[in-house]
Amino acid sequence: MGIRTKFLMAFIFLAAAVIFVLNTYPVSISRDTVFISKENSIVPYTAQIGGSVEMLERMTPETVSQVMGMLETDGLSRVSVMNANLDELYSKRDNATGYDERVIFALLHAAMENKTDEFRAIYSDGAFMSYACVPIMSGGQVTGAVCVYEYDVTEGRIISGLREDLAKISVGLGALALIVGLVLSQTLSYRVTRVLDAVENVRKGEYTYRVRVTGHDEVAQLAEEFNSLTDRLQRTEEVRRRFVADASHELKTPLAAIRLLSDSILETDNIDTDTVKEFVGGIREESERLARTTGQLLALTKLDNPSPTVRNDVDCGAVAEKVLNTLNPIALRAGVTLDGRLDGGCHIMAGSDELFQIIYNLVENAIKYNVEGGNVTLRLRRAEENVEILVEDTGIGIPEEDLPHIFDRFYRVDKSRGRDEGGTGLGLSIVKSTAQRHGGDVTAQRRPEGGMIFKVSFPAYTPPE
Repeated sequence: MGIRTKFLMAFIFLAAAVIFVLNTYPVSISRDTVFISKENSIVPYTAQIGGSVEMLERMTPETVSQVMGMLETDGLSRVSVMNANLDELYSKRDNATGYDERVIFALLHAAMENKTDEFRAIYSDGAFMSYACVPIMSGGQVTGAVCVYEYDVTEGRIISGLREDLAKISVGLGALALIVGLVLSQTLSYRVTRVLDAVENVRKGEYTYRVRVTGHDEVAQLAEEFNSLTDRLQRTEEVRRRFVADASHELKTPLAAIRLLSDSILETDNIDTDTVKEFVGGIREESERLARTTGQLLALTKLDNPSPTVRNDVDCGAVAEKVLNTLNPIALRAGVTLDGRLDGGCHIMAGSDELFQIIYNLVENAIKYNVEGGNVTLRLRRAEENVEILVEDTGIGIPEEDLPHIFDRFYRVDKSRGRDEGGTGLGLSIVKSTAQRHGGDVTAQRRPEGGMIFKVSFPAYTPPE
């Protein structure tokens, strides 16, 4: 065999080896990186769900569904919560593509038997299928498990695109396969290492860490997707911690007051009847405050739960008139003039009870935070394709720096106010969520003369003749 033939065969072998490496090595690393990123995002998120369920005194389909309604599970194809007897207490099944019950049952039994978090990811047919099971613990015993399944074609397309691009590069530059292969492998390895470093930081709990990979290719898209996953994980964790902390604080305060008043009655000898009545009255006030807070929390839970919304033809004028009649005695006691300027023919598609609650909360707040001798005006008008409800007051107003936050849950403008005066900070959040659920929106702005203007807009509806 001549040198020319040997050289040609060697070149062909070398080119084939380079093409093989270019089509397997970077793809394998990228796929493994996605596996790691999936594990470090899905398992902690599943554990967060389990942690939220663990806080329940008793796991029932109703209580578990309420907890799940407050959590974000839109990115997951399937979510199941089971008790120790493997009875399904909650189930969300959006997508069955690629789902293998054998895998999930194997992970479920391993998680409950070993009391460990179990995860498995499979890449097939251009999609990532990720399974995770986390045991629910109570007193050191397994009381159930949370199992999730994610079917993700977005990152699968990134891996598929990476494979196609590398194949084109290897074919187009066959004569320089070895050089191009070495350079490309080194470059890709460095960039993928950056992603792996980011994964390691997130694994340590640094959810604010973001990977920085320049460019517009698949690895850069993979880095962006990883950053998106960590963003979601960070937001979910922050919302969960803030909500749990705020809700616990709101419930703890009246409970502490009730306990203090009841202890005072029990520990005071020869307590007179008037004092007992005063303490019992205080207990009743605190229990009512606790009931109001609990009711608002349940209302927010229902609003967060994407259940079907029933809408009917609602005459806004009739609802607004009912609110004015209901709140007029309260306004008179507060020394506030309540005025209604209601245009006719203002109809929307919504729920009459929900609309009543929206207007009632806004007008009640305008009365509560007004000054003696002040005015509250409720306006109803048709503005092009919308129906607008405006509540104007001449009260104390809201500082400019607080306006962006007044619809946040548990937010109070004046932190020095007591809960009797300042409420729980949930009312405006419920107003905005209810309005948005029916296709509307709520805005707030300061009046130049003092006070506030709250505007609620809904798409107008014209009843058939």
